[in-house]
Formats: sequence, structure tokens, C-alpha cells
Amino acid sequence: MSDGPTVGEEREEDAAEGSGDPIWDDWSTPPRVAEMPMLHLDGFDGPMDLLLDLAERQRIDFGRMSIRDLAEQFVASMERLVGRVSLEHRADWLVLATRLVLLRSRLLFPASPEAAIAAEQDAAAEVRRLEEMVFVRAAAAWLTARPQLGTDVFARPAATAPSREGGYVALMEACLVVLRGRGGRPDEAPPYQPVIPDLWRVTDALARIRLTLAEHPEGGELSAFLPAISADVANRDLRARAAVASTLLAGLELAREGVLAIEQEEDYGPMSFAHRATEDAVIGGVAPQ
Repeated sequence: MSDGPTVGEEREEDAAEGSGDPIWDDWSTPPRVAEMPMLHLDGFDGPMDLLLDLAERQRIDFGRMSIRDLAEQFVASMERLVGRVSLEHRADWLVLATRLVLLRSRLLFPASPEAAIAAEQDAAAEVRRLEEMVFVRAAAAWLTARPQLGTDVFARPAATAPSREGGYVALMEACLVVLRGRGGRPDEAPPYQPVIPDLWRVTDALARIRLTLAEHPEGGELSAFLPAISADVANRDLRARAAVASTLLAGLELAREGVLAIEQEEDYGPMSFAHRATEDAVIGGVAPQ
């Protein structure tokens, strides 16, 4: 009788210890070897060869699946089945995984020059969008750091406007007053009457020049024809300038009519007024009568 464990006992001990794989640890059923690694991806759950067939026939959205998850699950299956699956099967699985990676890589690159240009434009637009987002975030941070109204600073309360509430009777009384106006008739807008300042006018200057020439036909300088302006009168400077301008205009008008002769020996020098008949008589050598 042998002291060592039998074959059945060795199997029972191995089953008790467990290998970590439910396929091999379950001795209630004959052990099975997976024909193809099983993948559990976003939008797909099944064997790897079925995924490759669907991806090549474009029957599944392979672009949404994570190539990282695919690679991690494939490597985990290969490591778990080392020594239990022949090298030929694992080589076939590696070829299928390579084809899947190749298909996934083609989805990452444009298939034509036009598509490459469009992808470059999309990338530039995305870069601009990110730059604008950075600018907006910086502006938002600057605004957040500023003193907040109602928290850090407080505004002065607005002055309350006087209340204009009134009753219906008060409104009717006001309308009646407006409609009646003065004398029982509606008020009329007063005519516009501009305020004319009391200054020396051209008509006054014409009369004074004629009167002065009648008394003194030989005439004189322009200052002799100006009116007397009191020293304590209001707006004395304005009145003096208006008198000089009006007298000069009146003199020019009389000169145009041939009544007055104006002389000025030098530029910006004093001007002299004289009666035209007196000047002609002096020029002709005949003294005035």
C-alpha cells in the first residue's frame, strides 16, 4: 500500500487550491479552452474574431471603442491562457489583434488630402476655441477678484422720487383748469419776441453823420461822429464796439450814395469823413460858400 497521494487526491488538492480561472477551477464540468479571447468594450461584447468581422464590414462603430481597453483585455487573455493554448492559436489571435489595431489606426488619420486639409482646419479652429476659453477664464477670474457690489462695497441708496399719485377727481380738476385757461379759453402760446439790446444802430449813425456834416461840412475823423457813452452805463464796451461798427457801416453806405468821402492815409490808421461837395470844391480850388 502506497504512502503517497493518488492521482485523484492530487486533482482534489489542486481544485481546492484553485488557479484563479473559473474555466479550470470548475471540475464539475470537463475543462474547456476558449477558442477566441472575449472582449468587453463600449458597444460590443463578444469574441475578438466577431469584432474584426463587423469592423471590416463597417457594421459597427469601431471608432468609439477604446483601443487601450482592447489591448489590455487581449494581453490579459494571453497571459491567463499561457500553457493552456497552443502557440499556433495564440499566433492567430495576435494576427487578429494586429488587424484590429490597424483598422483603428486608419480611423485616426485622414484617408485623402482633402480630408487632411479639413482635419487641419478643424484642429486650428479647436486651438482658437481653446485660446478664447483661456481668455474668457482669465477675464472671469479678474472680474471675480474685483470688489463685489453688495459684498465688498455698497452703493448709496437712490433718492426716492416724490409721489405723484392722485385721485380721479384731482385729474379731472387739472384737465378742467387746462381747458379753461385764462378768460375761459384755452391758453395760447405766447409769440416769440427776441430781446433786442439797446445799442447804437445803423439808422442812428446815418442820422448823426448827416446832422454833423450839416453843421461841419469839412467833416473830421470817425471818432467825431460817434455818440457819447457814459462811463457808468452797463455794457459800455459792447455799446462802444456797436457804435463804431454802425458808424462805419453808415459811412460806407453814404459813400456809396456819393454823399460822403472817406479817407485813410495808412492801413489801420484813423479814418476821416468829409462831405463830398466840400472835397470837390477843395480839389477844384474853390472854397466852400
